[in-house]
Amino acid sequence: MDIQNHFYGHSAAYAAFAGLKAPRHIGGLVQHGWTPVSPVRSHFADLAESAPAGNLFVWSHEARGWSESESRAETGFSSTAIGSPFLYLYDIVREKGGLPEKTLPAVVIPFHGTRLVEVEGDQRAYAREVYEKEGPAVVCLHVDDMQREDIVDAWTSAGHRITTAGERRDPAFLSRILWLVASAERVVSNRLATALVYAAAVGTRTEVYGPHFQIKGISETSSEAFLKKVWPEFYDPSLAQSELTALADAELGRSSMRSPVELRQILGWQSPSLKPAFDYWAGAPIEKALNVLGVRKREVGPVVNEVKLSPFDFLKHPLEHLPDPLPRTVSTTAVRPDIAEPAS
Repeated sequence: MDIQNHFYGHSAAYAAFAGLKAPRHIGGLVQHGWTPVSPVRSHFADLAESAPAGNLFVWSHEARGWSESESRAETGFSSTAIGSPFLYLYDIVREKGGLPEKTLPAVVIPFHGTRLVEVEGDQRAYAREVYEKEGPAVVCLHVDDMQREDIVDAWTSAGHRITTAGERRDPAFLSRILWLVASAERVVSNRLATALVYAAAVGTRTEVYGPHFQIKGISETSSEAFLKKVWPEFYDPSLAQSELTALADAELGRSSMRSPVELRQILGWQSPSLKPAFDYWAGAPIEKALNVLGVRKREVGPVVNEVKLSPFDFLKHPLEHLPDPLPRTVSTTAVRPDIAEPAS
């Protein structure tokens, strides 16, 4: 019922596992990234009241940062755990024998900003620190950071190769992330975030070090101290990989994964339906606009980690929030991204 369901190739991975040729409209909302707090208050806030009861689809009810019961008590909305799209894609590729060999010593995925919010942090200092510790690495930058010459230069001038997983509406996005984290001997970041959890889930060593980049105005639930307290395993280099993988599986919802038949039923994919399509093209964009512009108050209450932005900030990039035609392909492989050589 909203464009966020199709971010990062998530619907393409679900559709592949469900046995479809392409994603369909979903009568609900799908979590679109690992979050240290409830997705109901971080991902679904603008549209939670519009989804059918129970059709707030989260990855896991075993995540440490929040519980379904507490989230329901705080927001009034329940959720349904169905497992992360990444695990479905990983299992498809692994069962086909399509995982890449580990040819990259280190892949670095720095915490990123977007067109709307800028991250505070010294990219050049971090790039130099990574080079001192890893040597020349492959650095996966967010597509918005790739548009900034200062950030690109910070990494390439330090001797690193850079790549990106693509636009967030690209159905191959998750396939490129899978290739990167599976190809690496280790995945590094300066902040615990989605990509590190993915890497741990496929058995790749991870490490968090460097300056903790921060977005202005967010709450303490994204601070380095909070993340270390709740998920200390990601900060313990001596931890057995099997323990870290088990933690990642819990965070990503492996125990909540469904069969192809169940997934089609839960997501409303037994047959095409007009209501989710109408909500996608008309209902959701209007409701989001009312919330963003402050015309209507969100029923879930204050959004956790919300960055305080003026409505004019959103109006600068209106197409970011509008729907597109649904992806026409599914994801069944790990896709090697284009990797640029460092500056000479």
